[in-house]
Amino acid sequence: MVRRYIALVFLLLGGAFAIRAFVTTEVGKDSALRSFLIPFARVFLDTFNSSTTAVALSLAMVLAGVLLLVYFWVARFAPARRDMRAVAVALQRIPAPIDRERLQQIDALMERYNIVTRSWKLFRATLTTRPDGRILAEVPPDRYFDMSVLERVGLRLRVFLGLPNDFVGLGLVFTFMGLVAGLYFASRSMMSADLAVARDGLILLLHAATFKFMTSIAGIGVSIMLSWGQRILLGNIEAELSEIRFLLEERLPYADNALHEAAKPLLERV
Repeated sequence: MVRRYIALVFLLLGGAFAIRAFVTTEVGKDSALRSFLIPFARVFLDTFNSSTTAVALSLAMVLAGVLLLVYFWVARFAPARRDMRAVAVALQRIPAPIDRERLQQIDALMERYNIVTRSWKLFRATLTTRPDGRILAEVPPDRYFDMSVLERVGLRLRVFLGLPNDFVGLGLVFTFMGLVAGLYFASRSMMSADLAVARDGLILLLHAATFKFMTSIAGIGVSIMLSWGQRILLGNIEAELSEIRFLLEERLPYADNALHEAAKPLLERV
């Protein structure tokens, strides 16, 4: 990962120096690239030098964070939690011990809810039937019933967990873009022979910098809000998964645990 970032930095620096070298040559001065870059740079500097831009970007980041959290809560986590709760309630109605008929009931239940279908198929492949007809699992259910079930509802967990860091990064990027624009105009004012103009330019830079850091503050604030939301949403899903794992292990005991329980009376006699 570090090598990728280093390679990206060198690639960007190399591209920037190449463009600068080209536009400063005689051929580059009359090129379409230069005619595009100059107006683009002016728009960028004028836009990010305004304090209104910092306020608008901060509000947009807060609104985006709230909308993303609501979207994941309503469209992704709420349906997943509802389905897992339904699975747990239905499992409670299937009493232990599990025979072939009750195992078919569990099959039908897991097939009905897509979020647990694949995990159940993998777990079911580990089930074995003992000579006395008892059905046991060779592995505990927590090997397959984990947070990866969220992939079944279209949630890319890695992307969701990376949102707080993304907003912090966006806030810092917007802050530095604003500071670059502010420093550019301040440096032009500081070169003036009139001390009053230079002083006004420095005051404007300091005044603008207070607004530029609003995007960093907004990014950190949204990051904290998303982190809290993630802990709550993931905690609810983990609680439902724990209930399903408990019910499965209660009805389809892990083979090692079952053997240990069976050997207890013998050990107590010894």
